[in-house]
Amino acid sequence: MKRILLPLVMVLAGGSAFAAIDSVKYPGTPDENYEFKSLDSNTSEKEQFLSLYKDSTVIFMRDSKVFTGVIDTTETEIKNIKEDKALEDLGIHGTVAYDAKNSKIYFSLEDEYGNDRLYESTIDGSSYSKPVKLVVEGFEVVKPERGRSHFLANAGWNYVGKPEIPTIEMLNPFFSEKCGRIYFTSSNIENGKGGKDIWYIEPKGDGTWKAPVNAGEAVNTDSDEDFAFIENEAQIYFSSNRDGNYNIFTAKFDCGKTGEASKLDTVYNTPSYDANIVVKDQTPFLISDRGGNQDIWAWVLLPIIEEEEPVIPELEPIVITFPWAFYLFDFDKYELTERFLREIDAMVEVMNQLPPETRFVVEGHTDQRGSDKYNDKLSLERANTVRDKLLEKGIAPDRVIAVGWGKQRPVIADPQNEEEFYQNRRVVVDILTDEATQIRKK
Repeated sequence: MKRILLPLVMVLAGGSAFAAIDSVKYPGTPDENYEFKSLDSNTSEKEQFLSLYKDSTVIFMRDSKVFTGVIDTTETEIKNIKEDKALEDLGIHGTVAYDAKNSKIYFSLEDEYGNDRLYESTIDGSSYSKPVKLVVEGFEVVKPERGRSHFLANAGWNYVGKPEIPTIEMLNPFFSEKCGRIYFTSSNIENGKGGKDIWYIEPKGDGTWKAPVNAGEAVNTDSDEDFAFIENEAQIYFSSNRDGNYNIFTAKFDCGKTGEASKLDTVYNTPSYDANIVVKDQTPFLISDRGGNQDIWAWVLLPIIEEEEPVIPELEPIVITFPWAFYLFDFDKYELTERFLREIDAMVEVMNQLPPETRFVVEGHTDQRGSDKYNDKLSLERANTVRDKLLEKGIAPDRVIAVGWGKQRPVIADPQNEEEFYQNRRVVVDILTDEATQIRKK
């Protein structure tokens, strides 16, 4: 393929790369809020040539059909997707560049010579004017008179052309409003870095455009670079297969210089095809075939699962009267159960309201299972467990004594089931009125 000869003007490199994508909201790795995934709006057809249009609209293609949709950055989705026959009728090939200031779009069409050239169309509501080819210095073919050779106007000089017209490629444009430039991809302009490069053209001021300028070694390599996208005139993104497959790179951008490019995080780049990124309000969307089909991928907000507030049952008030029995112990245990905490608090409150000379006896009891010696010990341990809790809550030690009755004083003399055994396993707290009659020393 013959390359078109143009002067080389390199973009100065400077600065360091930084990611303009919202790295707090989208940290580069999936988290509990977002997952990087194929959008629900994708189809079995190939989604491709993604372009950011006016407002929050995007233009993309499914195979040969052109669609528009609206970006929802809250839910990270493309909604209201419709086939756009007006855009389709333009015959667009590749991405679309939007020029808000001049109400135009720029895109590639194949001209009468088989070249992919840039065209413009004026926006009129939902309609578009007939495409007009951009006049670019160095790319204008001079039609020969009958019987004469073709000519190619190149950078201000005329060269006698061969009978065939050299192929010209200008694809996937993006318009920088601040710089007034159209960035595009070409593989056959002389003085490129090799393969496909990203170039730009600037207006002359007379309706025509200056000769293309290579975006420079900060962006281009001897591999293929494509799909330039500039976010907020401060960050450039592009795709490159310099690592073997198409991945996405980014660099700090200014009209006069471009910083050193760096590869985006692995969530954006896989061993598959990852390219053609656009960023709206720091929210990225890109084209990838990592899922087996070429789709639009983005950070998708995961469903928020609202945890129900636990229903805390309203507890009945505990009114302590003496004697009071604590049924707090499992079989063969002297650890207190949960209800005890409420009962002991209520008991301490009542004890503190009584005269300070009032004394109390804590009597421990067991059921009838086990030996007398074992149950005597167990019942005293149960009584002391309750007494210790009363002391922890501030009751004076000399006001409370503990006694273990073992299995000598059951509530039910001949228990027949576990519930009846349970009623015998208890601690009774009472006011000590006659120590001689209430306490039998063993």
